[in-house]
Amino acid sequence: MLHRSKKFYKSMIVSAIAIGFCGSPAWAAGSDSKGDGGIEEIVVTAQKREQSLNDVGMSVSALTGEQLANQGVADAADLVKVIPGFSFTPTQFGAPVYTIRGVGFNESSLSGSPTVSVYVDEVSLPFPVMARGAILDLERVEVLKGPQGTLFGQNSTGGAINYIAAKPTREFEAGIGLSYGSFDAKSVDGFVSAPISNDWAFRTAFKSDQGGAWQKNTANGESLGNKDFVAGRVLFEYAPSASFKVGFNLNTWRDRSDIQAPQFIGAFAAMPVPALDSRVANAVVANNDARVATWGPGNGFKRDNTFDQASIRVDAKNFSPGLTFTSITSSQKFQRNELMDTDGTTATNLHIGTGGDINSFSQEFRLSGDNIDKLHWMIGGNYGKDAIVDTQRIILKDSSVGAVLGFGEADNYSKQDIKTTAIFVNGDYSLSDHVSIEGGMRHTQSDREFEGCTKDSGAGDLSAVISYLQGLVNPAATSRPVPGGCATFNSTYNVGMFNSSLSEKNTSWRTGLNWKPSPQTLLYGNVSKGFKSGNFPTLSASTTAQFAPAVQEELLAREIGFKLSLDDRKVQLNGALFNYDYVNKQLRGRIQDPIFGQLETLVNIPKSVVNGIELQLTWAPVRGLVINGSATAILTEVKNFIGFDQFGVQKDMTGNAFPYSPKYQASLGADHLWKHSESINAFFGANVTYRSETKGGIENDPRLAIDAYSTVDLRGGIEASSGAWKLSLWGKNVGNTYYWNNVLHAEDTIIRYAGTPASYGVTFQYKF
Repeated sequence: MLHRSKKFYKSMIVSAIAIGFCGSPAWAAGSDSKGDGGIEEIVVTAQKREQSLNDVGMSVSALTGEQLANQGVADAADLVKVIPGFSFTPTQFGAPVYTIRGVGFNESSLSGSPTVSVYVDEVSLPFPVMARGAILDLERVEVLKGPQGTLFGQNSTGGAINYIAAKPTREFEAGIGLSYGSFDAKSVDGFVSAPISNDWAFRTAFKSDQGGAWQKNTANGESLGNKDFVAGRVLFEYAPSASFKVGFNLNTWRDRSDIQAPQFIGAFAAMPVPALDSRVANAVVANNDARVATWGPGNGFKRDNTFDQASIRVDAKNFSPGLTFTSITSSQKFQRNELMDTDGTTATNLHIGTGGDINSFSQEFRLSGDNIDKLHWMIGGNYGKDAIVDTQRIILKDSSVGAVLGFGEADNYSKQDIKTTAIFVNGDYSLSDHVSIEGGMRHTQSDREFEGCTKDSGAGDLSAVISYLQGLVNPAATSRPVPGGCATFNSTYNVGMFNSSLSEKNTSWRTGLNWKPSPQTLLYGNVSKGFKSGNFPTLSASTTAQFAPAVQEELLAREIGFKLSLDDRKVQLNGALFNYDYVNKQLRGRIQDPIFGQLETLVNIPKSVVNGIELQLTWAPVRGLVINGSATAILTEVKNFIGFDQFGVQKDMTGNAFPYSPKYQASLGADHLWKHSESINAFFGANVTYRSETKGGIENDPRLAIDAYSTVDLRGGIEASSGAWKLSLWGKNVGNTYYWNNVLHAEDTIIRYAGTPASYGVTFQYKF
C-alpha cells in the first residue's frame, strides 16, 4: 500500500500542477473580479469569527449567494458543480447522502446521522433530509473539509456545510426573480429587507419551484418529475447597540414534488423462483436516455414533506473587555409522507411508502475572547435532543419473495430518542508576526434509545408466514405473530418489539501550524481526529440481529496545504495534500437470510484509508474576466473486510475502493463581464464539470458501475450597470450527457438513478 500511495501522490502532484498552470480543470472558492482587475477577498466565519479565506489554515470552499445563483446551484445536489471533492447520491428511500473526499455514509434511514453535517447560520440540521430548503436567499455558503467537531455543533468525519443567510439591512431593499425553463419549469423567488425602528430590522424571503416533468413512462407516456416546492424565511434582528444583537430566524418549506423513477437495467431474483413476473423479466432496459423510465400507472409517486424551524441567537460583545458571549437556541420539526416506485417496471416488484417525523432541539452556549495578548480563544457547550419515528411500507406483491412466501406487504418501524451533550474549547496563538498555532478539543456523550421491528401490514399474510415458520423452529413460543403486529424473530424465535440502547463517548481534537512568510502566502499543516455517532437502522428484519447498531466511526486526518495570492491578486492558487486513517467506517451492508433471501444490516469496516490531493485556481487576467478551476484526486481503500455483496455472495472486500467516491473530479469555469453601453453590461459564462467512474457498492461488480461523465453549463445575458435588473439565458448539461448518480440491486431488479437531461431557460431579476 505504501508503494501504491507514493506512486499515486507522485502522479497526482504532476497532473495537478499541469492542470493548475495549463488552464485545465480547477476551481477555487468563489471569487469575483474587482474593478481593478484583481480577485475580490472573501471573508468567512469558518472558525466562528470573521477572517479572510486566505488566513484560514484548513481546506474551505466558499461561494457567495450571487455566485450560487449564477451557476445554477438550486439545492445540495448542485454543489457537485462548484465544491471540489463533493458528491451527492440519492437513495432508494429518499434520504440523500453527502460525501466529501470519499467520506460518506450510504444509509437511507431517516435517523442516519451524516458524515457531512449541514448548518444554517451555525444551527445544525442533524439529518440530511432536513436540508432540502437550505439554499434560500443566501449571503454565502462555506464548506469545511475533514473532521469537524471542535468548532461546530455536531461531530462529523467528512466535513461541514454552513449556509449563511442574507441578513436584515438598515435600508430598504427588495428583489424578485422569475425563471422559465424546459419541461414547463417555473420558478419565482424574492426578498424584502427593511428597518422597523432604530433598533429593529427584518428580512423575509421566499421561493417557489413548479413544473418541470422531464421523465417519460415507456409503458403509457405518462410524465414524472414535476416540482411543487415552496420555502420561506423571516428574520428579525434587534440591535440596540454595536455590542448587543439578537436574531430571530423562522424557516419553513413544503415539498409535494414528484419522486424520480429509477431506470431498469437488469433483473436478478432476490429468491430462486421458476420464473420472474413477466413484467420484470421483459422490462424495458434503459438505453442512454435520461428521460426514459418505467413505472406503475396511476400510483401518485409523490412526496408530501414539511419542515419548520425557529431559532434565536444572542451575541453580547465587550460586556467585559475583549469577551463575546453567544447563545444559539433552535427547535425544528420535519414530517414526511412519500410513495416511490423503486423497481423500474410496471409491476409492483418493490414500491416503498415512507413516513415518519423528526423533532429536534439544540442549545449552544459559548464564550470567546481576544483579551489575552496574541491569543484568540473560545470555550462552550452544546446540548441536542432528537426524537425520530421512521416508517416504511414495503410493497412487493409481484416479487420473487411474494411468489415464494405468499405475502405482499410489510411495515418497517423504528423509534429513536437521541441525547447529545458536548463541551469544547478552541484557540489560536500567534508565536510571531508570521507563525501561529491553533488547536481545539471536544468531548461528546451520545445516548440512543431504540425500538423497532418489521410488522405485518394488517392483511395477516406476513403473520401467517411467520407463524408457520415459528411452528417449525419453536412450537412452544409464547409470543406469536398477529395481523398488524411485529413479525421479527428474537434469539428464541419469539416475536415482538426489539428494544436496545447505545451509549458512546468520544474526544475529538485538532491541532495545526500556520506560517505566513508574506501577506500573500499561507502554508499550513494540521492533524485532527473526528467521530461520527453510531446508528441503529430502519429495515426489513427477519431477526432482531439485523438491528444491531453500527458503532461510532473515527477518522484521523493529516493535511498540509498552501494558499498563494500572486501577480498583484490576479491569481489565487490553493492546494492541499491529505491522508485519512479510518476506523469502523459505517456502511449499509447485506446478509443472506435462509428464508427471506437478501436482507440489509449496518456494518463497520474495521480499517480503511483515504489519500488525496486537491488544487484550486482562480485567475483574473483582465478586468471583467475570471477563470476558476479545481482538480481533486483521491485513493480510497478498504482494509481487511469480508461481507455480502448486493447479490447475496460473501466476498473478501479487502483492497476495494469506497462507493460513490470517484478517483478524479475536476471543473473549469469562466465568467466575462463587459460594458455594452453606458447603462448596460453584457456577460457570458461557462462551466465544465468532470467526474471519473465510481460504483454503487463496496463490492467490485460491473453491474453496479457508475460511469465517468462530464457536463457543460452555459449562461449569458445583459444587466443594468446600476445592478437594478438582470436578464439571463442559461443552459444546463447542454451536451445532453447521459449519466447516473446511483445504481443498486432492489428486490428483483437492478436500477439506476439518472441525472437530469439538457435543459434551457430564461431568468429575469429586478431589485427595488
